Amino acid sequence: MSMRGEREKPPWSEYYRATAKWQAASTLTKALALKTTLTPRTRRRFAIDLGCGGGRDTLELLRRGWYVLAVDSEPAAISFLRAAVPPKQLKLLKTRVSSFERVRLPRCDLINGSYSLPFCDPKRFDAFWDKIVRALRRGGLFAGHLFGTNDEWANSTDMTFHTGLQVKTLLSDLTVEFFEEKEWDGTTASGKRKHWHVFSIVLGKSVG
Repeated sequence: MSMRGEREKPPWSEYYRATAKWQAASTLTKALALKTTLTPRTRRRFAIDLGCGGGRDTLELLRRGWYVLAVDSEPAAISFLRAAVPPKQLKLLKTRVSSFERVRLPRCDLINGSYSLPFCDPKRFDAFWDKIVRALRRGGLFAGHLFGTNDEWANSTDMTFHTGLQVKTLLSDLTVEFFEEKEWDGTTASGKRKHWHVFSIVLGKSVG
């Protein structure tokens, strides 16, 4: 999970230092803008960051005053994140070391999965996705990414990849606030060349 954007594991300390410097994912900032615009702040806002890695998205949520549960399968990721959080914001943060398959998701206003969901076991992805949908409160949002079948890593049997049709089916029970499918030749966090095929999505759970 903390391998977001990196199939081969670099030294964890180097990986976390590199990705922690990145800006928060654009899908998350779009979701936060929607939450501010569409929903008055009438209660404590609670988000779950799945596969938090170096913590760039968790740190942005904390900066904006959200309570956050940060989840990662690597204990090193959680240690790195907690060390990076300003002391005054630690009271807003809870952390959990867990795989996606085992994690319990409490009810929340936002679930973030920036480049992390594709690392879920493909045999368990559908059940995990149902868990995400159930955890969202009415009016809640999901922000994150899925990998397409043209991605360079698509032959990896322990990762999950989707066709465009499969993605549309997956999203059918939620309101699509933002959707972008993109392919490009780029690099991984450690600078290795890679062909990317990514679906960037922001979804809302109906209030009706």
